[in-house]
Amino acid sequence: MSQERVVQIQQRMAEQQLDAVVLYLAENIVLTSGFYVRIPGLGMIAVPREGQATLMVADYDLDRARRTWEGDLRTFTAVADTTGLEGPLTKNLQGLLGVGPSVDRFLREFAAEHGARGGRVGFEGSFEQVAPPILVEPNTVGLPTQEFLRATFETEALVDFTDALEDIRSVKLPHDLEKLAIADEIVRFGMDAFRAAATPGATEAEVRSAIESAICNRGHGYRGVETVRATCCVAAGDHLLSHGWNYPITGSRRIEDGDLVMVEMGTVVDGYWADTTRTLVAGRPGTELQREADAVVRAAIEAALATAVPGATGGEVDAAARGVCVASGLDGVYPHQTGHGTGFRYHEMRPNLVPKGSSVLREGMCLALEPAFYSEALGGGVRHEHNAYVTADGAVPFGSLDFPFDGP
Repeated sequence: MSQERVVQIQQRMAEQQLDAVVLYLAENIVLTSGFYVRIPGLGMIAVPREGQATLMVADYDLDRARRTWEGDLRTFTAVADTTGLEGPLTKNLQGLLGVGPSVDRFLREFAAEHGARGGRVGFEGSFEQVAPPILVEPNTVGLPTQEFLRATFETEALVDFTDALEDIRSVKLPHDLEKLAIADEIVRFGMDAFRAAATPGATEAEVRSAIESAICNRGHGYRGVETVRATCCVAAGDHLLSHGWNYPITGSRRIEDGDLVMVEMGTVVDGYWADTTRTLVAGRPGTELQREADAVVRAAIEAALATAVPGATGGEVDAAARGVCVASGLDGVYPHQTGHGTGFRYHEMRPNLVPKGSSVLREGMCLALEPAFYSEALGGGVRHEHNAYVTADGAVPFGSLDFPFDGP
């Protein structure tokens, strides 16, 4: 990982007159160092207003961290031990993993070394949606952590740095795009399994299991990937009418011949996320109306890609895709957004591709584009969701947009 992210953070720190920034959330540690923590709290990055940032990880993760981070690296013993911490902090920090005397000492020394003691310290104060670490359970930066920062930096001036972080990470660097391209390749293992498993007689749950299993089995070790996880929703037939666009709860319903079957899936590869959807017809070929809806959805994605140039707004991209769907005359044009950001989390809200949306696209932003139709006439819904990144000539999808509409 280069130091480019650190420089970007320090530039924003200067604007807010911050003396240090401390990052605890898994997604922001990946953003800055490429390191993907195992469980919440067992890792942090401290960024001074000038000079080198320091990544601090559990001692057993030292070798892993060295594979992604060439900067200053410290370790601590990963135990929930507050021995040596005095006063009310001891009680508050009992459940904060990794915050023991070594972490306390490191932050105090960091504050003194970089002139941040008693200064203005940035923290992740407004992240209400957060990405999980490797072992799923996400952390937030609650009152115990905030009190810990106040104590170690000997300051009352904690400053919310969330908006700057959201802005920085909305534009992906070449390193990030490479990681996201690999994630898209791994997604295709799951989509191959989806086509094979979504057959008449199979249950939604069985199809979901096949998809997630394929990604786990084929993704680990692929092109050097260390950790892979996928979670998906699978729905079929009339289940899509009421739940197709609002994250259906996968059930025991059996797929019938001619059913539309849809998978909505989040895949995380070494801390980088892909958000994808595909729809197919199980068994016999789709009806003429279903095939028309499929073609229009694909055309809407192409229109969104062409419109997504630097300087375009989220509203303009939404209008391009939605306009194609409306002009088709088909019923059931999607009631949700055309798309959103993705990359360091399953759903990022910068940019937000919604009607009249004011988000301005920049080169390097990553998009998840998801136009659709849902109607009784279709017998459910048709949605495809592809990830792409913005270039000067429009958005470029990760991988191919091809996916057979008819099942095997």
